[in-house]
Amino acid sequence: MFRTKTLITIIALMVSVLVPSIVFAESETVTYGTALVQDDQATNDSIVINLAGITPPAEGSQYNAVLVSSDGTNSLDLGPMPYVQPVIQGVVQGTGEIDFTFDSESDGYAGKNLLGNYSRIKLVSGADGSTVYSDNVPANAAAYINAIIADLDTIDEHLASAISNAATGQTSSDIDEIKSSIAAAVSDASAIAEVADGLAAHATAAATEDIEDTTLAEGAAGVSASAANISAWVNAAKGTADADVASQTSASVANIYAGKVFNELSAALHGWDGNTDGKISASAGEGGSAQARLSAQKMATMTLEAKDLPGSESVTALGGGTTGSVLGLGLPSVGEKILMNIMVMGTVLGLTMLGAGSIILRRNRS
Repeated sequence: MFRTKTLITIIALMVSVLVPSIVFAESETVTYGTALVQDDQATNDSIVINLAGITPPAEGSQYNAVLVSSDGTNSLDLGPMPYVQPVIQGVVQGTGEIDFTFDSESDGYAGKNLLGNYSRIKLVSGADGSTVYSDNVPANAAAYINAIIADLDTIDEHLASAISNAATGQTSSDIDEIKSSIAAAVSDASAIAEVADGLAAHATAAATEDIEDTTLAEGAAGVSASAANISAWVNAAKGTADADVASQTSASVANIYAGKVFNELSAALHGWDGNTDGKISASAGEGGSAQARLSAQKMATMTLEAKDLPGSESVTALGGGTTGSVLGLGLPSVGEKILMNIMVMGTVLGLTMLGAGSIILRRNRS
């Protein structure tokens, strides 16, 4: 009996050791920097690449950054990267860093939506163009993010027109012009709110494509919070227009309410510094369309590791296909690391328990 209890205790100890060991192995991944798509002259037409602690390029060569589509059929060479090895107390360091921005002032710039065309990046070096560092946004996640940004483009277009009309109503001295301008400003408020309400669903769907990516999750949270603000401000503007402007007979009083409509629509577009800390965050009561856009771009942050790109992917989201989950239930797909870890852990534990059970059975028979 004592030996049986001892074996059971050993099994329990092994379980307690194996589980954190697998988790620790997952956290050993070394990252060297990020590539982040931004707006310059157009939507997603710029990318900022920052890396540190990377090895020198192959002798006689340099690093080139190459953007690649999810299916691997299209690519864009951003050109050579300015690699710098710091000198500390007269000693050249063994590793260096890259700070590079591809924008409207760069060779090869064409105003292309980089995120809409490419979801992967690799740094290549050497005569054979070997990949040294790389990362990718899952194809489906990239599709959802692009859908978010396309919806934000639509929202921005409507809000710009609405704000222009509200500004006319705010400054006019003619009561009829004030009313007609404000009515025009909020005429498609319901449509704007409906589009905004769909942003959170896309953000959540994108985040489930890689549940281990905290940056993806944080960006999704920012999109969702800002989307809720957009809907609230636009609906508030319509409420003010219907309740306080439409019934007014005094132009001066109507101007005041028109100013309120203008502020609410402006907040929906640009955000609002609700806590007066000097910055507008993608959070409840602050973020607007501008902050939702930054959060969506944050979702597409590529964190480079010393690895090659994975195999090509096809987009199955937003088109009636699967979205990378099992039976559409949001469960991990078969390619996810967490599922692989569970399988490994289960195999090890199963073998351990099988061996221990055999020993216990043999002890009991003897």
